[in-house]
Amino acid sequence: MHLDDHAASWRDQLIELSLPGVGAVTARVDDGSPAVEASEDEPGFRRREPTVPPARETVRRTLAARPPLELEHTWLVVPALGPVLPVEEGVRLVGDLSGLRPPVEVRGESALPARPSREGAEVGAPIGAPRRRPLSPRWGWFRVPAVAAALRARGGIVGRGALVGPRREWFEPAVATREDLLGAHPDQALESALAVARELGQVAVLRIGPDGLDVHPTGADPRVPVLEGLPLQVTARPAQCPLQGEDGCGPCRPVGGPWIRASQEAQLDWEARRAQAVGMLGCGVCFGEALPPEPDQPQVPRLAEATPVTHLGRLHLRGGGSVQIDPLIRPR
Repeated sequence: MHLDDHAASWRDQLIELSLPGVGAVTARVDDGSPAVEASEDEPGFRRREPTVPPARETVRRTLAARPPLELEHTWLVVPALGPVLPVEEGVRLVGDLSGLRPPVEVRGESALPARPSREGAEVGAPIGAPRRRPLSPRWGWFRVPAVAAALRARGGIVGRGALVGPRREWFEPAVATREDLLGAHPDQALESALAVARELGQVAVLRIGPDGLDVHPTGADPRVPVLEGLPLQVTARPAQCPLQGEDGCGPCRPVGGPWIRASQEAQLDWEARRAQAVGMLGCGVCFGEALPPEPDQPQVPRLAEATPVTHLGRLHLRGGGSVQIDPLIRPR
């Protein structure tokens, strides 16, 4: 991913949180440009299309149509994502022909063993060893419990949520805490949050509130920009499908299917993104459960059942790629 693209993602992302005393909210930088109106479709029967990431303008238009919400307090948002590995060459995709489950990944015979990240190697992940579930959230990819515990230990109440791509194409877990409860002075609270972020391998702390959006890098990733005083648009977030860019939408529909390899890859990609979104933000449409197709729809594979977020083996990140979980594990 290009350096400028990565920096822009910290300005364009959505911040979706469930805050104590406030509720579920969505925040984004308000650049002042009007949302483009949607063109009216001609009346008549239209089949429901597969659920792909919505256009950026669709997401912006939906947020602009919601009543604005004013945050009374300032919140510090700490990302909570651990290290991951790119998908290596030689991965073969196999579909369950029954359509009851999504395709699964298997390693081809000629594939090279996965190499752990530098951080993984430092804590004892052996090269070429089979992947195992991390023993502690402090060392796994999903570090929400560890970040939340560290903030709570410093006196802050916490809310949970995710940083989301502007097209809802990627999701990163995040934890928020109220600034005035974390420290007596805003600078003191920010230093506490930055200390937690550095300790748990995070790249930045975001500050959202009445004064707008600030992004404070920890120095762990040089691509993260310093942003201060950006105008912030905050709205209540209704219970809805986290994958689709419109409120009041119906159940999403899988992409691909268990037929040719391209269809298997498409469905695996879709299932990974859906599992990640539902695991971090929940869904008020299907509630994470498998649903049959609508009566007027052709038969398509059923949605996979909700997967515990810590059991996800494949993620979509802001860089645009799909990754497998790093075999990161503490030494015995």
